[in-house]
Amino acid sequence: MKTHCEKFTVGRMGTVTSILLIALLVYGAIAVWSAGMVAVVVTYTLFILLAIWVLLTMPRHLVIDDKSIVITHVIGQTVILKSDIVEVRAVERSDIRGSIRLFGSGGFFGWFGVFRNSKLGVYRLYCGQLENLYLIKTLTRNYIISSSVPIEL
Repeated sequence: MKTHCEKFTVGRMGTVTSILLIALLVYGAIAVWSAGMVAVVVTYTLFILLAIWVLLTMPRHLVIDDKSIVITHVIGQTVILKSDIVEVRAVERSDIRGSIRLFGSGGFFGWFGVFRNSKLGVYRLYCGQLENLYLIKTLTRNYIISSSVPIEL
């Protein structure tokens, strides 16, 4: 198999929403700082730090080669060895509907993190957009990723 590399892209609406949310957080932090509300400043600071964490851990690229599937982040990467994969199949957006976000982002610069639902159990989601979804089951974890090319063993 030839190596495939693609960039995770967030839809136009997701980008606009995320930028507006960050602008609102910064504006709010400045407003409450000038009013001297220390507790609210601390809360806004935590939200801003969380937004920075999301930016650093969001999926950036997907690389598929003969031996592995690699999801790169701004800091670090997630490596799924093909030798550990038990099953790969396409899933629909409706399969992840109703999932509970245990830890991660549900649309802020993409969908990524740890999620759970009754149909799929606990899984790690790495998507820029919720299209072309693939469930990858390994010996230890389940992943759902979006890819413009079919994922095969």
